[in-house]
Amino acid sequence: MAGQKSLFLVFSLVLLSPFTGAASPQMVDADEESHGQDTTHGNVWKTLSQPLHSFFQISEPSGMIHSPLGSFDPLVETLPEGPWEKSGLDSHSEGGMFLVQSRTRDLDGLDRSLTSIGVAVIDHIPDETLVIEVKDLHREETLAQIAKLPSVRWLGGMPTMWKVSPSLYPLISVAELRVDLEIILSSDLLESEHTSLSTHLARLSDDDQFMFHCDSHLCQLRSIEPHTIPLLASDSRVLKIEPGPFLSIHNSNASLVAGLLDALSASGGLLTGIGEVVGISDTGLDADHIDFQGRLRSPVYNQFGPDNSGADTNSGHGTHVTATLLGDGSGDSNATGMVPEATFHFYQLEVDSSGLLARWGSLYEMFQHSWQNDANIQTNSWGSLNLVGHYTSDSRSADSFAYDYPDFLILFSAGDSGTLGVSSPSTAKNVLSVGATTTGSYGSEPMGEVAPFSSNGPTEDGRIKPDLVAPGVMLCSARAQEAALASGGECSDATHADGSTPQYMTLNGSSMATPVVAGAAAMARQYLREEAGVPNPRSDLLRAILVNGADDLGAPNIPNSLEGWGQLNLSNSLYPKTGNENLSVFFDDDRQLFPGHSFIYTFEMSSGLGFDATLAWNDREGSASADQNASRLISDLDLIITSPDGSVYKGNHFIDGFSAPDGNKDQLNNIERVKLGSTQSGIWMVQIGHSGGFTQDYAFVLSAIAEETQEADLTVIQNSIFSPDIDPLQGDTISIQLSWANQAAAQSGQYSIQLEDLSDGSIIRTDSMPSLGGGAVESFTLYHSFATTGQHILRLTLDYLSEVDELNDEISGTNNNVFELSYEVTQIGVRVTPLMEDGSFPSGFEETTQAHFRNLDPSTASWALFDLELRNEGTSEITVDLTISPIQIVDDSGILNPPQDEWWRLLNESGPWTLSPSGESGDRVVVTLNLSDQDADISDTSEARFALPGTFVTDLTLYDTMAPTISHSIRLSVDVARVEGLYTVSAGSEGLGAEPGEFALFTVSVKNIGNGPTQYNISCDTPNRWLVNVGNSQSSMITIGPLSRLQFVPVPIRIRVPLASQGLSAGETESLTCAITSVNDPSLESIEETIVEVFESREFSTEIFDSEGTALGEIALSQPRAVLNGDYVSTHLLLENKGNIPLEFDVKALSSSNSWPIQMYLSNEQPPTTEVGSVTILLNPGEVSEIVIRTIVPLSAEKGDRNTISIKTILDGNTVSNGTQLEVKEVTTLDIESSAGFTIALGSQGNTELNLHNSGNVPLVIELTLGTLPQGWSGGFLSGRQFSMEMNRDSTVSLALELPGEVDSGHLQDSFPVIIESTSPSGGKQVHTVELSVTVLPSVWITLLSETNQIQDIEIGDEASFTVVVSNLGNEVTGVNMGYAGLDGWEVSIDPLSFENIEVGESVDVTVAIRPTKSSEDGLREIRIFANSSQPSDIEFITDSEITMEVSKSRSSNKGGVAGILGTLGMPAWTIAILFIFTLAGLVALGVLARQANQPIREDDELIPRGSALQAGDKAERRAAALDTSIPGDVITGGVSNNEIEQALASTLPKLPTHDVPEGAPPLPLSGLPEGWTMEQWAAYGNIWWEQNGP
Repeated sequence: MAGQKSLFLVFSLVLLSPFTGAASPQMVDADEESHGQDTTHGNVWKTLSQPLHSFFQISEPSGMIHSPLGSFDPLVETLPEGPWEKSGLDSHSEGGMFLVQSRTRDLDGLDRSLTSIGVAVIDHIPDETLVIEVKDLHREETLAQIAKLPSVRWLGGMPTMWKVSPSLYPLISVAELRVDLEIILSSDLLESEHTSLSTHLARLSDDDQFMFHCDSHLCQLRSIEPHTIPLLASDSRVLKIEPGPFLSIHNSNASLVAGLLDALSASGGLLTGIGEVVGISDTGLDADHIDFQGRLRSPVYNQFGPDNSGADTNSGHGTHVTATLLGDGSGDSNATGMVPEATFHFYQLEVDSSGLLARWGSLYEMFQHSWQNDANIQTNSWGSLNLVGHYTSDSRSADSFAYDYPDFLILFSAGDSGTLGVSSPSTAKNVLSVGATTTGSYGSEPMGEVAPFSSNGPTEDGRIKPDLVAPGVMLCSARAQEAALASGGECSDATHADGSTPQYMTLNGSSMATPVVAGAAAMARQYLREEAGVPNPRSDLLRAILVNGADDLGAPNIPNSLEGWGQLNLSNSLYPKTGNENLSVFFDDDRQLFPGHSFIYTFEMSSGLGFDATLAWNDREGSASADQNASRLISDLDLIITSPDGSVYKGNHFIDGFSAPDGNKDQLNNIERVKLGSTQSGIWMVQIGHSGGFTQDYAFVLSAIAEETQEADLTVIQNSIFSPDIDPLQGDTISIQLSWANQAAAQSGQYSIQLEDLSDGSIIRTDSMPSLGGGAVESFTLYHSFATTGQHILRLTLDYLSEVDELNDEISGTNNNVFELSYEVTQIGVRVTPLMEDGSFPSGFEETTQAHFRNLDPSTASWALFDLELRNEGTSEITVDLTISPIQIVDDSGILNPPQDEWWRLLNESGPWTLSPSGESGDRVVVTLNLSDQDADISDTSEARFALPGTFVTDLTLYDTMAPTISHSIRLSVDVARVEGLYTVSAGSEGLGAEPGEFALFTVSVKNIGNGPTQYNISCDTPNRWLVNVGNSQSSMITIGPLSRLQFVPVPIRIRVPLASQGLSAGETESLTCAITSVNDPSLESIEETIVEVFESREFSTEIFDSEGTALGEIALSQPRAVLNGDYVSTHLLLENKGNIPLEFDVKALSSSNSWPIQMYLSNEQPPTTEVGSVTILLNPGEVSEIVIRTIVPLSAEKGDRNTISIKTILDGNTVSNGTQLEVKEVTTLDIESSAGFTIALGSQGNTELNLHNSGNVPLVIELTLGTLPQGWSGGFLSGRQFSMEMNRDSTVSLALELPGEVDSGHLQDSFPVIIESTSPSGGKQVHTVELSVTVLPSVWITLLSETNQIQDIEIGDEASFTVVVSNLGNEVTGVNMGYAGLDGWEVSIDPLSFENIEVGESVDVTVAIRPTKSSEDGLREIRIFANSSQPSDIEFITDSEITMEVSKSRSSNKGGVAGILGTLGMPAWTIAILFIFTLAGLVALGVLARQANQPIREDDELIPRGSALQAGDKAERRAAALDTSIPGDVITGGVSNNEIEQALASTLPKLPTHDVPEGAPPLPLSGLPEGWTMEQWAAYGNIWWEQNGP
């Protein structure tokens, strides 16, 4: 963050990732595809059809090694060794690491050769040097094999001090100093080696302030004494030691400036990040901020952070970064992030208490976790402050992961250090490094400039960084509510729930720019998946796309150290335009290149408009040890574009913002661009070549108005003219082979070739050739003799009649159709002729050619013999001699190289020889030439060394010693066959065995005595199918190799002895057979056999549980167990004999407090009556015994007292300890589970339940209350509100809720609060609040309302009416059908009877008219008016309504008296009789009551005055009245004394058993002495019983 310079400590290291296998560059047919056609914008995305595979010139090796102590040529200069003597080392090179310098930039071949020897490459030092580790075993032999490899230029030990960062040198001898270190480990460590190293490093942790972490990719040491550094460096498991870096965080219209809004608009609003998952690492996160709702995929991850808090408590940096990327603007739409529909997970890296930034573990580990949790992009807005511009362990870790996981894009902020440089890890090659630009927001600097605080490149080794810049000034984004130190400015009126803390703020920094680019990457990735047909886009393709569309801000032009390749413009990346012209986008990400190979694409373009082309690749991780100024590029790809006029544009050669022709190749960056403002009309050729390194995949993007074409391009190749006789004799017929190729993709069509002799101007041959396919090679052989002596230059010309339209020929491009070769023709005078193998003279051309060759089976011989006839063809006697050149091997390209073995050339007799004139006796002599491989030896099978395969040649020249120009030269060839060989020997098989469950180990050493790399299958088995692991695999069969010739590889064989539980006794045996066969020749087999014995095992296991069967675990890690006074607490020890012999154990239990007695007994026995602290037990193999350790919690123990129970299991003097800790305390844990909340329809009651569980150790009293409900809500409990819960009991609480009308359907923001208060016996209270969610269903709720409910005395024939108001209180529009029931004999009408729609909240008045008729009955009558919804059936919840109205007609007769009165009330006349009967019954009842009142008073009631309330009501009511004395002012009168009352009560209470309670003891409870108590215990602890159980 600009303006904030807090220092943050990070701990980081890199994993040296294993080499990924390369795919073959063979061509695969692919049809051209077009994707993403946009009718509005006219852009078309096209996958490029299969380009032509061709060869490419590998760069020349430099011979230099760029060490951390300077650059040097090891063949010329002395190795810089560093201060190893001052550091206390015994030698300058320790630990078994060696440097292997390659003769060529093609490192693939050297890597394969080293692998075949069994040596792994663990690092690379520029320019062409590999770092290897050679184990002590067979080290000298292995190094000798490496030194003989043809591709090795130099081999030597790696100085130990190269492993140490030079910045640490001055600190090594400083006393009383502590440093933080990061250690990069060797990449070929076995698990056991890693474990032992971790243990070794942990021993350094004596200091209380020491902090240590070591995972499979990184070891981080804190507060280490510097004098230990050289010792660590001398460890072969350590590759590099660096100082620990200090890390810092790097701190609307961003989407508009960066082209994201235009891209969103061009996509029709579809590119919102939906379906994309992004990882974010930063300070912390306000996870419940309204902008993130529902899109955080998991709780904040803290396993890589310094504490367990995910909150953003300090600056609020992480929350701001996250919302910039994917906030949905719920609080303020102006703060909407780049991809508001993407989901994410978050890694917190901040120490809440200090605000420091820290990370445990390597970046590789964190990114791997992110990838495993479905992320394909991770943005990181932080970096190192103290390693500016450096390629650090974090940079290396990021590169390693991006190389291993190519579908994962990593972004880092470049930093806010201005001209000081780019921070690490944004210096990594494979990450997108992002700087910041201005926005013009909130009065800031106008948009379009690089912010002055944004870190500038390049890196220390000269690479272009940052890659891109993006808006990063005054970005309005989310503010964490808990951020106490947030310093951002206000940019919105929205506030958090407290009503005062702003929801949004502005911040500046490259931290803010980085999530903008991450959002663009997510949109581009979504586009590629959904529109361009790329299901899983790689990160190099995303980098190429974003860089390809970037805008040049100018002054200075791109590329430059301020903006890299320019400002992000996503619209131009996805929907490119030039002026008003829409461009097509061509891309290819489906190929791999071997060093020395290339792919060629051809395009037809019109003149005028320019194009942008970008090549990107994920390179291997760079060197850990090289000088910071040395290039970190491993695989060097080149982008070369050739125009129709032959101008060549090379990647990254720019002048004034555009590519310029010629220039040098870029050998630093793994992004290369060609950008042209205008183009020529015609065919453009794009070549992507590999000039050195390892096999590499890549991504290429071209935006242009162009069409991919299929052109032809005939080209000569190496040795287009070849002949075994380059110095023929005059008049001799020699064979000449002509070869050429079509290096483009299209068929050539018919064409002509010409071979001419430029020396005499003669045409040797012309031919018309049929069409040659793309990538195909053509060749044929002709015979020719030279008539004259001297030099003859032969020229081959392809398409000499210009019949083919080619990319390159004499008309366009570079002419590649001509090849020339010079012959030196000598005068006839002498001749050397090899004879046939049977000694006969060759007849004819074919036999002459055959006589020049010998085939050699190296398993039967190591030499080849040639009989040579030396003949004088002149007319006078001459003296001749014979020269024989050193033997050379012909490689695949036809180039001659020195052989790896030493070959001798031996003649059976030495010259010179005097030969008579031709035709006379003695004019010829026959000699024998022996070509012998002196390093081969086939005499001993175990030590056999066959001659290496290949074609070996030597040139012979016979010449006149007096006239050396009279000579004859020939070439002899020996083809050594490829043969298989195998020799095996086992070691460690004597006395082989292991304990049950363990592995027995021996080795089978396999030696390749063949003469070439060979793979071998090793398969091992036992009769009873014991588990066998061969090598480092988990399988009983593996394939090893390829092993090079004479390579001797020990293969570990591990046999697991079955567990003792399977019944194996000590001393039993099992046979093991291993078969080793050659993959190439399965008939070549060797068998190794051994016997495995079952050793005696005394293994056993212990584990402790509580009485409920819950494992207690380690005492240091588990919480104390809560107990109460007087409890009997049992701990169960499970003891198992896992060995294969009977074992006798002594088990002891100790209590840390003597007042807590111990009793031990077997679970199948009765508890002892006294203290027992030990038991002895004999267990047979496989037997399990359970031992109970019981203790009594003293009644005198106070709350908080702790006691530790230690259990020691002793066998043969070895002790295994278990323990558990007990603490006197109440556990009042109440577990609460709620259902999904209320799901309710308007007009109906909603119900839900809460489930309570008392998981504590005391009973609880539960009291339930409701919190404050929103206005209009009505709710309550359907079950009791106060109740008790015993231990381990469950209760279900039922709740009900009714809502007011007109509430929208869906999930409500308000909730239903339930307050649960639990009270323990000691009075401790805990309060829990449960917020139950409320979801309203789509529902119809109709209500009816009338101002009156009765109309009387309606005259017959008259009409009375009333109004019913029909209301829709639901949340769905509905129609209504009205109706009525009742009121027979009346005329009723309703208007309207139905209506179609009532909107939510609206009402309709309905008029109901009634008219009595003569048949209408008298008296009050009821009519029910009802309303039913006519809503379609898709609304499931409908609440209809009805109301009842009472009506009567006017009196229909003039009856008087009682009958008349009843008539007016609507009663029939016969009701008079009924009234009479009721009156009579009443009189009888009064008489009975009067009689009872004059009866004598009962004995029970004689103290109660007559008429008292105590005699009123039923028995329960009288009891309540008797007990009610709480009314203020009441006075008890009379002469009853307290003693009289006590005596009366005592006489009526039941008699309980009595006990003699000692003096001073508390009174006994009514039930007597508690069960299990003695009177002595009661006298001492009875008061505690009363405290716990109450009166």
